[in-house]
Amino acid sequence: MLKQSYRVWLFPIFAVGFILFAAGGAGFQYINSQPWFCNSCHEMNFYYQTWQSSRHAASARCLDCHSEPGVAGFVQEKVRGAEQVVAHFTGNYARPIRILIRVKNPQCMACHPDPAAIPDKGHTANHAVHLEKGVLCADCHSRIIHANAAINEPKIVTADKCESCHKHHINFALLVGQHATADCAQCHPGGKYGGTSPQCESCHRPPAANHPGGNTNCQTCHTPAGWHPAKVDHSKTKFPLTGQHQQVACAKCHGDPFTKPTSTACESCHQPPATNHPGGNTDCQACHSPDGWKPAKVDHNKTRFPLIGQHQQVACAKCHGDPFTKPASTACESCHQPPAANHPGGNTDCQACHSPDGWKPAKVDHNKTRFPLTGQHQQVACVKCHGDPFTKPTSTACAACHKPPASHAGMPTTCEQCHSPQGFKPANFTHPQVGEHIPFGEHPLTCDRCHRTGVFMQHDCTGSGCHSSNNPREG
Repeated sequence: MLKQSYRVWLFPIFAVGFILFAAGGAGFQYINSQPWFCNSCHEMNFYYQTWQSSRHAASARCLDCHSEPGVAGFVQEKVRGAEQVVAHFTGNYARPIRILIRVKNPQCMACHPDPAAIPDKGHTANHAVHLEKGVLCADCHSRIIHANAAINEPKIVTADKCESCHKHHINFALLVGQHATADCAQCHPGGKYGGTSPQCESCHRPPAANHPGGNTNCQTCHTPAGWHPAKVDHSKTKFPLTGQHQQVACAKCHGDPFTKPTSTACESCHQPPATNHPGGNTDCQACHSPDGWKPAKVDHNKTRFPLIGQHQQVACAKCHGDPFTKPASTACESCHQPPAANHPGGNTDCQACHSPDGWKPAKVDHNKTRFPLTGQHQQVACVKCHGDPFTKPTSTACAACHKPPASHAGMPTTCEQCHSPQGFKPANFTHPQVGEHIPFGEHPLTCDRCHRTGVFMQHDCTGSGCHSSNNPREG
């Protein structure tokens, strides 16, 4: 009975123990698969921090990349974990530590199922070719997560490191682009490797139709990435490309096949229209630029007719026509027709009165004419003397503008003898002595005491109450 009772309790004890052991193992397995558990050893700080700051932190844990799938991978990872624990407590590890287990392609493909379709960036590497050759993703992307930013360590292998797999050929550059995938026999037929020329034309024959003269300076336009499209650095040629020239296909200037001469003259590609450019003028850059045929921009300051004033706002067609047929004369009347009513005789000396700042108001420097303006004449509007429209003759006689009053009947029209441009009044007249009368003397007389009729050419002494006759000397 004792043995039977012992057996009854033994099985539950073992069952509970197994459950506890399994639960503990599962719990420990969960814990030691977390990234923070890896960081519990100070040696792993760098690797944990670089992972945490990478884009992979949101989608992949340490063991997603550093353990192989399946039971074998699980066992291997546990054995390595135990070895690492022993190394940590004994201090028997390299400083800095080295991760010796390479990340295999299946781990990468768990998140990147079609790496061959990933576009190539930066280099002429080809994902599909490398995968076909069995190259590991980690061979080129070994530092994509754990790069040392303090020393600017690149995350992917740089072009100068490609030679770790693609060895330099003797007398030939690093094999990149399509050269990297070419079969050796294509360049070394018959297994002959010595003495192979590094020149492009030793393998590639330039087509005569496309390259007149058999130009063999292939690398000027082509790269190992492919024969097409050709890429030329025109900044190193005699014709740097600027403006819209940068968007033009090569065939537009060089033809397809390459047969056109590459002249730098505009007319080698652009035909000047006869109607717009009389005489077939080909000095295109004087008005046009590679930024666009229109609008045309002319630096008139470099021509015989610099643009100033309102001329700067005038459309080209106003002077040159559209299409370009008018002669570009510098004479004002070639564009401006002087009105016959305003300018009798068709005077075309426009700049004497007008300027490019505006047709009105007209500004004349009368000091350079036969009638300099002084006094109140400086304040008089032009139309007072010249009329509006301009029809009056421009006589310099005072009577041409000023009508003598009735008091000057019979007097000559030499107004300047008594008056000046400073003002009609007061008149400046020095009266000759008449008898004993001296004007403005001891007994001054006003003008109307003698010239009572209001006409200065007539005088009356008797009616003044001074004399019995008109003879002043008779008393």
